[in-house]
Amino acid sequence: MSESKGGPLHKRATATDVAEKAGVSQSTVSRCFSPDSKISKKTRDHVLKVAAEIGYTPNAIARSLITRRSGMVGVILTQQSISSLPEMINALSQALEGERQRMLLISPKDETHVGDVIEGAYGYPLDGVISCVTLTQTQLDGFRTRGIPVAFYNRHPAGAAFDSVATDHYEAAQQVADRLHAAGHRRFLSIAGPLDAPVSKQRTRGFSERIEELGSGSIELVSADYSYDGGKAAFLAAIKEKGPFDAVFCANDRIAMAVVDASRGELGLKVPNDLSVVGFDDVSEARQPAYDLTTVRQHLPDMAQAVVELLRKRMAAPDNPPQRILIPGSFVKRGTARLG
Repeated sequence: MSESKGGPLHKRATATDVAEKAGVSQSTVSRCFSPDSKISKKTRDHVLKVAAEIGYTPNAIARSLITRRSGMVGVILTQQSISSLPEMINALSQALEGERQRMLLISPKDETHVGDVIEGAYGYPLDGVISCVTLTQTQLDGFRTRGIPVAFYNRHPAGAAFDSVATDHYEAAQQVADRLHAAGHRRFLSIAGPLDAPVSKQRTRGFSERIEELGSGSIELVSADYSYDGGKAAFLAAIKEKGPFDAVFCANDRIAMAVVDASRGELGLKVPNDLSVVGFDDVSEARQPAYDLTTVRQHLPDMAQAVVELLRKRMAAPDNPPQRILIPGSFVKRGTARLG
């Protein structure tokens, strides 16, 4: 068994150590680590240089007890969403970093398991919470009584007085229906996500209601989980039981990519000549030549910036009226749909 060559651990340096070595008071050391404090550049540079030499960093937990701010925001996002749309977590992380906030990821398996993680979330000294899941009134009250503001990302809580930012999923799905119908498609399949997923419900409802309004087409509805394998299985079952179809609208891009692969592979269909396929999200894989997927783009970075800004304002002014922001999705025409 080889021995570590790193040597013994040193005792953790403290603010007192920095003050003694730099020849300043502890309060001066503290102010040097606060970007907004009024202190000369010469003193700050000197103290920070000494701190670096002895390996000192401020204790974030101790500072939070003094300032009542931890610099930490909880983000509640399901494992299912992280897997299907990793761009979402990246957008939120970067937006929070821009506000000098650290992200604490709180990740239930899916929407049905949110309650499993909420009690644990209450125990952290959070400045705020960005929820990408639906929360019950009891769960919201739990954050409220602890003085933790909540803002919602990519969903609007029904009847709840909370700040929220979301894609206009319903309207974007209606645009897809209009485009496909105008191009001559008449037999439609809509593959939804999990039955408990609010975003999927909005997309599916927007598409199906618009097809019904147009009045000269038929539509079949099936559901899957958000995964590639689940989408492929749901599509092949629908083809066997209810097909053929002219076009398939999918609740996300993973399902749409599975439909494209199953059409070309198992069914020997040409996409888009035999079947048009449209997804939703515009994940990075959708842009690859192998798929060249027609889809709807969510403007995730813009949404993330907006929700972080709403949360910042809420922390500063807790009693202000809540704001609800809808951001349109953008239809992205690529190679998997016949659109004229």
